[in-house]
Amino acid sequence: MHSVGFTFYDAFALVLFFAAWILHYWMVNHSPWRDKTISAKMSVFRQRWMNNMVYRNPKMPDTLIQNTLQYGVLFFASTSILLVGALMAGLGASDQAIELLGELPFAVSTTRTVWEIKVLLVTFIFTFAFFKFAWSYRLFNYVLIMIGAAPDVSVAEAKNEEDTIDLEDYAYRVGRLHTLGARHFTTGLNSYFFALAACAWFLSPLLFIASTIWISIVLYRRAFWSAFGRTLTGIDGLDPRYSRRD
Repeated sequence: MHSVGFTFYDAFALVLFFAAWILHYWMVNHSPWRDKTISAKMSVFRQRWMNNMVYRNPKMPDTLIQNTLQYGVLFFASTSILLVGALMAGLGASDQAIELLGELPFAVSTTRTVWEIKVLLVTFIFTFAFFKFAWSYRLFNYVLIMIGAAPDVSVAEAKNEEDTIDLEDYAYRVGRLHTLGARHFTTGLNSYFFALAACAWFLSPLLFIASTIWISIVLYRRAFWSAFGRTLTGIDGLDPRYSRRD
C-alpha cells in the first residue's frame, strides 16, 4: 500500500469513517435507543396526520403538504446526480488537482492513485445518497396515491354504498409508509454530512479522522439531544403508540 502512497493513517481514517457511518445508521434505525431519536418522535406526528387525513374531506391540504415534502426530496436527488457527474468528470483532471492541492501549505502530498480513491469514495457516498433519495421520492409518491385513494364519504354517498375499508387500519398503513419514506430521506441526508467528512481526506488523513468524529457527534446530538427533540417530548394528549419503528 505504501507503494501507491496509501499510509497507515489513511487506512485507519477510512476504517474509522465506515465504522462511524454504520454505527450511526444502526443507532438511529435499529438500536434499542431508536425510539429516543427525533425521527421516532416525528413519526408520531406523521401517524397523527394520517389519522386526521382519513376523516378529512376534502383532502387537498394533505396533498399540498405531501407535494411540498416531495419537492425537497427531489431537490436532493437531483443535486446528488449532479455531484456524482461532477466528481466523475473530475477524475480526468486528477493531475491538475493534485498539483493545485500540493501548493496548499496545510495539505498532505498524495499520489494519483490515492487521489482517485478519495474521489471514488465521495462519489460512492453521493451515489448511495441518490438511491436513498430516489426511493424516498417513490415512496412519497405512493403515499400521495394512497391519500387520493383514502375513503371519502361524499364518494360513497354518491354511489349509494358504504366504503368497507377500515379507516384506522388504512391510516396506520399510510403512516408507516410515510415514516419509511422519511427514514430513507434522513439516511440520504446524513450521507451528505459524512461526505463532508470524507472531503477532508483530500487535505489530510488526520483531518479526515477529526472531521469524522466531529460529524458523528453533530449527528448524534441532532438525533438524540436536539432542542427540537426535547420540545416534542411530553406533548399532552399525543398518542405515542406509533412512535416505534420496525
